[in-house]
Amino acid sequence: MVQSPTTLAGRPKLRGRRLAFVLALCLPVTLGAGISTASAATPVQAATLTPVNVPGTSPMIASAVPLADFGYTESEFYATGEATRYRLGTNPLATAQVIDSGWDYKTRVLVRAPRPEDFNGTLIVEWANVTLGQDMDFAWAESHEYLLREGYAFATVSAQKVGVDRLKTWSPERYGSLSVDASNVDPAGGLVDARNDPLSFDIYSQISQALQQNAGAVEPLPGLDVSRMIALGESQSAGRLTTYYNQIQPLTELFDGFVYLDRAGQLRADQSTPAISVNSEAIGFDRVSPTSSEFVRVWDVAGATHASYYGAQYVDAVVLRDRSLMEGGQTASFTQVIEPCAVNPIWSTVDVGLALNAAIDSVNEWIVSGRPAAPSTYFARDAQGLVLRDAQGRVIGGLQLPQFTVPTDQIGAVNTGSGFCRLVGWHRDYSASQLKAMYRNHGGYVSKVTAAAHELVQQGYLLRYDSQQQTREAAQSDVAR
Repeated sequence: MVQSPTTLAGRPKLRGRRLAFVLALCLPVTLGAGISTASAATPVQAATLTPVNVPGTSPMIASAVPLADFGYTESEFYATGEATRYRLGTNPLATAQVIDSGWDYKTRVLVRAPRPEDFNGTLIVEWANVTLGQDMDFAWAESHEYLLREGYAFATVSAQKVGVDRLKTWSPERYGSLSVDASNVDPAGGLVDARNDPLSFDIYSQISQALQQNAGAVEPLPGLDVSRMIALGESQSAGRLTTYYNQIQPLTELFDGFVYLDRAGQLRADQSTPAISVNSEAIGFDRVSPTSSEFVRVWDVAGATHASYYGAQYVDAVVLRDRSLMEGGQTASFTQVIEPCAVNPIWSTVDVGLALNAAIDSVNEWIVSGRPAAPSTYFARDAQGLVLRDAQGRVIGGLQLPQFTVPTDQIGAVNTGSGFCRLVGWHRDYSASQLKAMYRNHGGYVSKVTAAAHELVQQGYLLRYDSQQQTREAAQSDVAR
């Protein structure tokens, strides 16, 4: 059943993407002009993938949307192999060194596959985020509608100890045999990995390699021929993939592109692998974004929070169904774990997923045709690096989506309070009289949304489908009627 997110007052939120939550549950890659690959890549050993078959249980963080409605299937596989440990060194922009290999591991990967006739040739591999103390596919939460619409194959890899250990406590029967443990001591001195995940980079590589090869007694991607592979990660996972891009990718040359959601660190400029980092105002208002280069783009998104109102709803649906988050001894949603903050309700209604859609699409096109993505777009800043704001306190510059430039809510990207409050922002609905004063009439509102969305399409920061959906939803709304 399709649901429209509502405020406490019951007015539908405007959004260019369809919500559908359920609580029960080719051709070879063409290198574009200027994109080159070296010939000395170190071969990556593919993990062995075995279907998970534990009657009476289901995967943790299984899709919260009915994938069959989109012609997709969802499968879970155990992934086993012998992983390599890497020495990252003190220079974050220098290629890693191999310490040793042969470390046994067993983890899992969740795979979502379209019908062969619908497959666009590209596999997206998300590095599961573990900030909540469990796996979560936050980037999928923001962009799943686009990914399903466009026929991507998608996988979420459990690469880190925190996530794997939570899987084991959540379902000992299903996940009790998993382990990504290994010595974190470097024979040369010090620690291998600051997060105690010394195998994580190679585990991510090996599982991705196995998915790309699509081999095994049971194909993880039935009938699909993967031509391109894009690495995807949000927040702490974006941090892990920053290290991967800078230090591991030069060794493996495994991925054809990278997309980061809030956000990548500084990416080295001597690689020819396309990458885009989509950054929120909540993260970036007091931190200058990394610089871009020939193959790296940085898009700062005005008014965006670390998760959007819409992405948070998806995550709420997943953790409530799975009963995987607790607050005060009770099962809680993602939103409930964070609230209350100084200003409520939390989350910005700026749909950062629209920018993420465009980033994924742009990287995919960059790989296929060599056409570079739209230029980097940054917030304006003062001499101290803080963002500049207009008379209404709204950030100046950056990628400004229609929900920001033609708002139906007062939006704040930064909040205060305990825990994650700083990152979640807030929104407050404008009253009917305020909306009338802002737009005069309904036609005026629709016209402004249409113009704002069209301009972003022309600039390359919004997909045409999403632009048209923004206009349709504006027309169907009751704003300024």
